[in-house]
Amino acid sequence: MKSPACAACRMQRKKCAENCPLAPYFPADDPEKFERVHRVFGTSNITKMLKVVSSSRGVSKE
Repeated sequence: MKSPACAACRMQRKKCAENCPLAPYFPADDPEKFERVHRVFGTSNITKMLKVVSSSRGVSKE
C-alpha cells in the first residue's frame, strides 16, 4: 500500500515522490506543522534550508 502524501505535498496539491525532501520533516498526520513553517518561510526557502542542513550534516538525499 502506498503511503499518503506528506503535509507539504498535500498542501501544494501535488504528488509526493518517494524521495520527497520534505516528507521526513512534515508527515501527513501533522499538517499544522508545515502550515506554520510555510507561512513564515515559503516552500522554496524551506527546501533550500533543508538541503543546506542535510549537506552540512553529511546526510545523503537517498
